[in-house]
Amino acid sequence: MKKALALVLVLMIALASTALAADQLGFLPPAMTSPFYASCIEGATPVADALGYELVIMAPESEDDYATQTSMMEDLITQGVKGIAVCGINLDALIPAIKKANEAGVPVVMFNTITELEGADVYAYSGYNQYNGGAKIADWVNEKTDGKAVVAIIEGLPSDYTTQRMGGFVDRCAEAYPDITVVASQPGDWVREKGMNAAMDMIQAHPEISVIYGLSDEMALGAVQACKQLNREDIICVGLDGNPNAFESVKAGELTATLDCGPVAIGANAIKALAEAIDGVARDEKVIEAETTVVDASIVDNFIK
Repeated sequence: MKKALALVLVLMIALASTALAADQLGFLPPAMTSPFYASCIEGATPVADALGYELVIMAPESEDDYATQTSMMEDLITQGVKGIAVCGINLDALIPAIKKANEAGVPVVMFNTITELEGADVYAYSGYNQYNGGAKIADWVNEKTDGKAVVAIIEGLPSDYTTQRMGGFVDRCAEAYPDITVVASQPGDWVREKGMNAAMDMIQAHPEISVIYGLSDEMALGAVQACKQLNREDIICVGLDGNPNAFESVKAGELTATLDCGPVAIGANAIKALAEAIDGVARDEKVIEAETTVVDASIVDNFIK
């Protein structure tokens, strides 16, 4: 009798574990170094809850740890999650893990990118147009400087993100704003401290710099620190992400502006798409694009919670 009862308990635990795994969705940022991903999670979590899924969040310690992110994705597949939302800095590095998900019948949605991958099946892409975002920042710089500016750019890690955000700005200036010139560009690897160091180096090498464009808010906030240390608070510092701490810095008169990229909507849309994939809904359009807005002191109160 005791053996039979023990067997029943083991079976119940196994069935409960299987049921739990069946109700899980993986959510895999490239790291949590930027508040942007916390905002994506803020959007994803209530949607998952409302749809009856538990969100399993995993992330490497640094955004260039591609191997750990791949391993985490493989772990989620092994755990039996129903679907995975993933954002990778190195998109190509994710292809083998996405293929494993495809083979296991686990749908994949990519978030914070609308660049479609070749060689793997991704159900949908929840993000914003990063190239157009860079162009919007160029338009804003043109307006704020009367079309004359000397610009330094703080780049992220080598990636499609850096290429698009920088390319949109540079190309827009080349096409429409001949008196806005980029005189320096240096990597900050998406990290505030490295962004600060890059900004200090470029300002010291080019004291004529009047604008610093950080390709992420964290790097732009690093540029703000560099300007303070060098007594160059006359320099316009603009970032890109729309993180809460960036809005607060704009409100405080430090960071001049940031591009709000809709991270809460990006996270929410990724989970909605995963639910559709699990339910077998066919999509005609893979890209789900969030709106973007350049936020400066004139409108920042509308973006602070």
